[in-house]
Amino acid sequence: MFSPLSKIKFLLPAIVVALLVWGVSNATAAFTAHSGQRVDLKVLLLTADGTEPAFAAWKAQFKREGVPYEAIIGTASGRPTLTAAKFAAGNHAFYQGVVVATADGTSGGRPISFATGTGVTPFSAAEWSALQTFESTFAIRQLVANAYPGPALGLNYATQTGAIDGTTANLTAAGLQTFRYLVGPVKFDSGTFGASATPCAPAEATCSAASFETLLTGSAGSALLGIATTKDEREEMIATFDGNENQLHTAELRHGMLNWVTRGIYLGRERNYFAMQVDDVFLPNDGWDTATNTTPENENIRMTAADVTRLINFQNSNAIKLDMAFNGEGSVAAGSADPLTSAFLANRSQFRWINHTYAHLNLDAPNLAAIKAQIQDNITWASAHGVSINATELVTGDHSGLANPAMAQALTDTGIRSIAADNSKQPSQYGIGPALTFPRFPTNVFYNAQFRDQQLDEYNYVYLPPPAGACVNTATTTCLTAPATWDQYVDREATIILQHMVGNDPRPHFAHQSNLAGDGILYSVVGESLARYRTYFKPPPVQLTSTEIVAELRRQNAWADALAAGKITGYVEDGKVTLLSTAASAVELPITGTTTGTLYGDQMSGWMTLGAGATVTLSPSDPRNTAAPSISGTVRDGSTLTANTGTWSATPTIGYSYQWQRRLGTAAWTDINAATAKTYQVVPADIGRSLRVVVGAANRISSWSLALSGASAGVTAVPPANAAAPAISGNTTVGSTLTTSNGTWTGTSPITYTYQWERTSTLLIISLGWRTISGQTSPTHVVTSADRGERLRVLVKATNAAGSTSVYTAAVGPAR
Repeated sequence: MFSPLSKIKFLLPAIVVALLVWGVSNATAAFTAHSGQRVDLKVLLLTADGTEPAFAAWKAQFKREGVPYEAIIGTASGRPTLTAAKFAAGNHAFYQGVVVATADGTSGGRPISFATGTGVTPFSAAEWSALQTFESTFAIRQLVANAYPGPALGLNYATQTGAIDGTTANLTAAGLQTFRYLVGPVKFDSGTFGASATPCAPAEATCSAASFETLLTGSAGSALLGIATTKDEREEMIATFDGNENQLHTAELRHGMLNWVTRGIYLGRERNYFAMQVDDVFLPNDGWDTATNTTPENENIRMTAADVTRLINFQNSNAIKLDMAFNGEGSVAAGSADPLTSAFLANRSQFRWINHTYAHLNLDAPNLAAIKAQIQDNITWASAHGVSINATELVTGDHSGLANPAMAQALTDTGIRSIAADNSKQPSQYGIGPALTFPRFPTNVFYNAQFRDQQLDEYNYVYLPPPAGACVNTATTTCLTAPATWDQYVDREATIILQHMVGNDPRPHFAHQSNLAGDGILYSVVGESLARYRTYFKPPPVQLTSTEIVAELRRQNAWADALAAGKITGYVEDGKVTLLSTAASAVELPITGTTTGTLYGDQMSGWMTLGAGATVTLSPSDPRNTAAPSISGTVRDGSTLTANTGTWSATPTIGYSYQWQRRLGTAAWTDINAATAKTYQVVPADIGRSLRVVVGAANRISSWSLALSGASAGVTAVPPANAAAPAISGNTTVGSTLTTSNGTWTGTSPITYTYQWERTSTLLIISLGWRTISGQTSPTHVVTSADRGERLRVLVKATNAAGSTSVYTAAVGPAR
C-alpha cells in the first residue's frame, strides 16, 4: 500500500487571471546552437532541507533509471555554495538539467522548506542568480517538482489549495507531445496535496514568464503542470502538486519530466515490465477452509481442461503470456488420459514454460543426487512431451534448497543459470554456483484459493487484527481496520502490481495454478492491473523470460556499482554524445536518446558495452542528422550565403537554429556575433577566413542535436568597380581651383584613391595627346598659365585588397 504524504499548508492571497497558453509550435523552436559547449551528462538535484517527499521521489527516480546526479541539501552543514564555478568552467557545463524539489513562487522561486510550518529558503539570492545565469548560458532546463504558485514561477497566486486525492487531470495537446508514452489522464493518488493556479500575464512586472504552456489541466482551467519560458529565456517545468515515489501520478509523469529536463539524452533507461509466473501446473493444491480458517491437506484444487481454454482466451484478449511453472509428476500421477495434461499439451505453444522441479519436493535437506533428479527429471518430461523450455532456468518448490550446501553443485551439474528466489525474503540478486537468482514478487492471491469467497475470507483473516484475524502491525505489515470487500481487495492488489510494472523493475510476480481454477481469481487481479496500465500508458509492457530477467537485474546492479564508483562519465558537445570509461574491465551502461538501443515509448534507449578505458561517440536519435548541412552562395565579401539544414530524422515538428562561424587557417572556429539567421551577409572581417554554419535541430523534447556544414573556401575581397564616374568641379580660369570627386564605387572596403591630373592641347593642328601634369596628384588642381588653351581631366585610381581599377573624369576646359 502507498504511504501517505505529509501535508503542507499554505495561507496566501488569491488572484484570478485569465489563462495564458503558449502555442505548441513555439515549443519546437531550437535554442541557438553553440558549437564548442560541453555539457556533462549529470543532473543537479536541489532541496531545501531534504525532508520533502519530492526530494526522496527524485532520488528514487534517478536510482530507478540509473541516472548520474548530485544532490545538494540547502540546510546541510558544509554544503557547497552555488557559484558560477560550481556550475561550469569556461564552455564546460557540469550539469545537463536541474531538478528543484520544492519551490516558492511568491518570493523568488527558490527551494523552500515547510518543515517548521513557515517557508524558509536556505539558498541566497546571489546563489539563485548564479544558477539562472548558468541555465541561460548553456540552455539548461529546470524542473520544479512541487511548487507553490506565484509570479516568480510564471503563475498567479493559488486560488485553491488542499488534497486532490482521487481526482483525474488530463494532458493537453502540448502535454501529450511532451509525455508521448502516456494516453492522457493522470490520476492523483491518496495523500496528494495540490495548488490550483493559472499562468500570470507576461505584461505584469512581477511575472517571470514571457510565456507559459499548460501541459496538465486541473479544475477551472488551472495549470497543474506547465512550461514557463522566462523573460531571460530560460525554460522551467512547474508542477503544483506533490508526489512520493510510490504514487501513480508520480509513476506516470516522472520519466517524461526527466526526459524533458535532460533534453532527451541521458545516462539511464526505463521499461515497463510485466511477468506472472504460475506455479504448480499439473499439481493439485490444498484449499482454504473458510469455516476453520485453516488449510487442511485436501489437495482438492486442480485446473481443468476448460480452465486451459479460459487461460488462452485471457492471454489473447490481453496480448500477454503467463509463464507456466510446471511439475511433470502431476501429469503422470493423473494418468495417461488426464484431460488437463491433454489440454495443455494440445496448446503447448500458447504458453511459456519453466522447470518447477519434477515433484515439487522441498529441497532444503535432500542430497546432491536427489536435487539433480528433481531438476533433470522435469527437463526429461518436457522433452518427452514436446514442451519447449529453457533448460537453464529453474523455480524450486517454495523457493526451497537455495541454502542447501549441495545446491551449487547440483546447478553446476544440471546447467542451471537462473534460479528463482522469494523477493519478500531475498530481494537482492545473488549467485548460487553458476546461477544467479531472480527474486519474484509474491502476491496476495493465495495458493490455496480458487473461489472469491475463499480468497476474501483468507485475506481478511490475514490482515485483520484479533479476534477477527491474525494480523499484527509491523514495520512491513499494516493491518486493516475493517474487512475488505472484493472490489477493495482487487483494487489494492492491482495497485501493487501496477506499481511494480511501472518501476523499471523486471522482477516477476508469482501465483499458483489453483488461482486459475474455480472463479479464476487471478484473472480479476491481473486483468485489473493491465486495464489500469492501458488506461494510462501506451507502450505494451515488456515480458522477459527468466533468463532475460536475470540478465537485466545483473546489468542494473553492475551499473549502479559502476555509477557509484564514478567509472563512467559522459557529455554532449557539437551534437555528439561522448561516453568515457575509467574502469579496468568492460561496463554495460544504459543510455537514452541516442541511436543505440531500441524504440520504446516513442524513444530510443538501451544497454551498450563500453570497453575498459574506452571512449565512444554516439549520435542523438531524435532529431538525427542523416545528411550534413551545407552552404549555398558565392563566398566573397558582400554576398549573401544561405544555410541548407541538411536532412534530419525526428519526431515532428522539428525547429532549426543557426550559428555562423569563421576561422583563419586552422585556428579554432569562433561564433560570429548576432549571425544566427538562416542567411548571412559576408562582411570585410571575413576576408581570408573560412566560414561554416552550425545547425541546431530540435523537437519538443530533444534539442542537443547539432550538425556542422563543411568549411567554405577563404572569403575573397571584391575589387573596386565604378558605379558612377568621378567629375571635376570649379572654374577653368587661370588661378582658379578645380576639384575632382571620387565617384561611386563598389567593392570591399576600405577603398583608397589616388589622382593624376592630365592636360591636352586644343590649339595645335597636330594633337600632342593627353599629358600628365607633373606633381598634380591630389584631388585639387590650381589652373596655371601653362594650362591656358588646354583641356583638363583626372585619372582616379581606386585600390583595395583585391586590386585596383582606374577611371577618368570627363574633360573640362579649355583653360583661359
